[in-house]
Amino acid sequence: MKVAMYLRKSRAEELSKEETLKRHRETLTEFAEQNGLAVADVYEEVASGESLSARPEMLKLLEAVGRGAYDAVLCMDIDRLGRGAMSDQGRILEVLKSSGTRIITPRKLYDLSDELDETYSEFESFLARQELKAIKRRMQRGIRRTIEDGGYVANPPYGYERAYRGKRPTLAVKEDEAGLVRLIFSLYTERGFGCQRIADTLNAMGAKPRRAEQFGRTSVMKILRNPVYAGKIVWNRKMRARRGTGEARTIKTVPAPRENWIIADGIHPPIIPESLFGRTQERIGRKIRPPANAGPLENPLAGLVFCKNCGAPMQRRPLRDGEAYLICQKRGCMTASPLHAVEDAVLKAVKEQLGPLELQISALPEKGAESGRENLEAGRQNLLRQMERLHDLLEQGVYTPEIFLARRELLRKKLEKLESAGRNSPGGPESHEAEKPFPQSLEELYAAMDAHGKNLLLKSLIEKIVYSKEKGAKPNEFRLEIFFPPFF
Repeated sequence: MKVAMYLRKSRAEELSKEETLKRHRETLTEFAEQNGLAVADVYEEVASGESLSARPEMLKLLEAVGRGAYDAVLCMDIDRLGRGAMSDQGRILEVLKSSGTRIITPRKLYDLSDELDETYSEFESFLARQELKAIKRRMQRGIRRTIEDGGYVANPPYGYERAYRGKRPTLAVKEDEAGLVRLIFSLYTERGFGCQRIADTLNAMGAKPRRAEQFGRTSVMKILRNPVYAGKIVWNRKMRARRGTGEARTIKTVPAPRENWIIADGIHPPIIPESLFGRTQERIGRKIRPPANAGPLENPLAGLVFCKNCGAPMQRRPLRDGEAYLICQKRGCMTASPLHAVEDAVLKAVKEQLGPLELQISALPEKGAESGRENLEAGRQNLLRQMERLHDLLEQGVYTPEIFLARRELLRKKLEKLESAGRNSPGGPESHEAEKPFPQSLEELYAAMDAHGKNLLLKSLIEKIVYSKEKGAKPNEFRLEIFFPPFF
């Protein structure tokens, strides 16, 4: 009998990967020799049995089983095949059953073509899922209790190393890194440096973060916003959300509702005073930019132009003189160009590719104006919700009264700006523009649209634009590779 051996160690098990897998491999190899089983291939991995999509070796095994490559799968127990969602369990058992592949464990042989064995395997899978849920509940209760008591259970942030006080996990100051953390807060709050300037300073000093070659503005901002450095612990700010089903199912990390946060005083020593952390958050609050969806779109090329070097989407960046540039967010990656110049080049390429296009409609649809008003109202409601959450953060002690007042004033100004845009938008109460003749060509239509409408129109005509430019080139000396849909 030709069999495949499957070995899986859960990340939650106490023994090391090598010890667990070695012990299981020896047991199954001895069992195979005693029972005349020919082990053709061995699949092993370290992964939780909860999610099939996160287990590449199991996916490879199922693909081979579907081809009829094996007579049986040999494993330590049936829950080693998986004990996650019912859909995943059903998929594993269905592939094994439809291919006529048996499941062999040292305790029992399962022939899924036999109704009794199939029922028994489903019952054991159900018990395994319930056991997994119970284990997760106990772990979550333990983590919550540890956090509420001031312990720290995550990976140590920059400036700290793992330590224990009694049996409680906590943090100890790593002085060589802690000095840099103090410098970051001092440069930002007391000397007015920006995040990128601080990152450049640290890199020039030869300092390195733990998981990258050099500091960037994102890593600096992450340090500045981390309350752990002031002796606080904020837990459960993010959660995992499942989207889709079957093979299309994905797991993403999203912000958790603020009422689910756990805020506690840590038992670890702070690196900076709480007063300095409060002043830092106040300055961040004054400088923070609104999220991309909090107002009308301003970049007609949003989501269309990508950097040839790193593949990241190019962003619109207004300068102090009022002109907007198209830049790559990765510092030093690609030379920027004026947005209007890139936009003109795109329109020229569209005209050359498609030729003159006559519009076959006689009037502008009112839906566009309604959509614009809906977007403004959605942005307004979002700002109002942010203002409501400010009071929760003040009561929870995350914001000081000074930060609260600064954030409230910032949100009030954003709200006034958004409401003003709504009053002056097409169809708004202060909009009395005279009716204009409907444009008859693509160029006329594009010129009459706002940035959001231009963006939608370009996305209907273009799949992707790749931008490149040599360093030292003149403003208009850039190169665009424009990809049109096949029917164009």
